[in-house]
Amino acid sequence: MKRILLLVVAGLCAAQIVDACTSAVVSGRATRDGRPLLWKQRDTGNLQNKMVYSKGGTYAFVGVHDLADSANQECFMGSNEAGFSIINTASYNLQYEKYRGKMDEEGILMRQALGTCRTLEDFERLLLDTKGKRGVETNFGVVDAQGGAAYYETDPYAFVKYDANDPAVAPQGYIIRTNFSMSGTPENGQGYIRYQSTQNLFQWAFLGEGISVDFILLEGTTNLRHGLVGTDLTKGELPFDEDSRTMVNFTDFVPRYSTATSMIVQGVRKGEDPSATTVWTVLGSPLTTPVIPVWVKYADQIPAMMLASGPVPAALNEHALKLKGRCFPLKTPEGRNYLDLSKILNQQGTGTVQRVHAAHQKVLQAARALVLDRGGEVRAREVSTLYSQVQKIVREYYAGYRLWPDENPGGTSSAPR
Repeated sequence: MKRILLLVVAGLCAAQIVDACTSAVVSGRATRDGRPLLWKQRDTGNLQNKMVYSKGGTYAFVGVHDLADSANQECFMGSNEAGFSIINTASYNLQYEKYRGKMDEEGILMRQALGTCRTLEDFERLLLDTKGKRGVETNFGVVDAQGGAAYYETDPYAFVKYDANDPAVAPQGYIIRTNFSMSGTPENGQGYIRYQSTQNLFQWAFLGEGISVDFILLEGTTNLRHGLVGTDLTKGELPFDEDSRTMVNFTDFVPRYSTATSMIVQGVRKGEDPSATTVWTVLGSPLTTPVIPVWVKYADQIPAMMLASGPVPAALNEHALKLKGRCFPLKTPEGRNYLDLSKILNQQGTGTVQRVHAAHQKVLQAARALVLDRGGEVRAREVSTLYSQVQKIVREYYAGYRLWPDENPGGTSSAPR
């Protein structure tokens, strides 16, 4: 009983931390189409994020960076042209000899990995080469174009691999991590409540049709079920409309005030072209941001709304943050723990989550029709056509809220361009 209470308290403490990410590595044997998946829901104090294409190193790659990182030195999730993809979640319970170097270097190591690694084995060599020289305490999630899918619980000196393809390690073919490591001391970990709610969700998907991009995007990123007390914000009588202010405690749900980006990497089957690896990116709060798929091979076509220009934020991210501000109306420090439910879910169907799910489905349908139903082949012309459709979907989503009258005195909403 004492151990259980300690774990619960540790999970509750996660509400106070900023770097509170939720993630999953899914083997192809657990997905609907046999392709591996990699998911990260990023929580951070740096809410302004941008998509960046980098050519440095052996492999070109795309990834999410902080807007303030003008030199693009730290990548927090991404994929390269060889089909190697990586994410991480901060861990708080690994036990290791005191490290005297600089810590919090996960983004630096991930950028290095994206520029130099093709397979899980390459990444393992990188970890061996950086032993005693890397300031990290984290869970790295990795998939590659050879079907590899694994977590690496990593400190400055050592790592422990958890292979999602190994039935002895992952009987159901997927592994979930929040802010603790299975190889660490349980009482020091955090994120147990988000872990439990995500485990429950994935279990039902596994027992049903299988895990897919659609499932993670529509249910995982906006999971409104609480893993400890059982609250489900989607159940019961919803507020009448978006003006029916209904404040709820929003502590320790998977989407949080601090959630800055969500990314689902859809890998390829062994033998397929690695360039077909699809990076489904929600560049902002999952409560307020439509998804846009990205391919490294066609990085030159990435919509400008995802890209920053120096200190000028990416338009998509900026509008997502403005819309999120309506959902969290209390501007005091503790206000981030209280959500106006009517703004995301209501009986009129005008909540941000209700509308963003509709936008997601339109994007998924367009992508399947134009790009993804070609046996692993992705072609430039179809990508160009798709992006024209996707940008229209995104603009229409934000135009439905009329949030920026100062930008357009005529009374219609401003939308990303």
